[in-house]
Amino acid sequence: MSNDDDERLGRPDGHRYDAPESDDSRVSKEWVYAVLGILVLVLMVLIATGTVQIFPG
Repeated sequence: MSNDDDERLGRPDGHRYDAPESDDSRVSKEWVYAVLGILVLVLMVLIATGTVQIFPG
């Protein structure tokens, strides 16, 4: 790339432009976050009911 192209893609804070993520990667992240959220909820229910003890004794 030429120097003009580098300056055009630069932002005032010194970081380069990040292209928007594709639909596939966005949907993949949504599924991962949903599964992680469900896992956390299940763990919280198990702790609340006493099935999983945080401090045994």
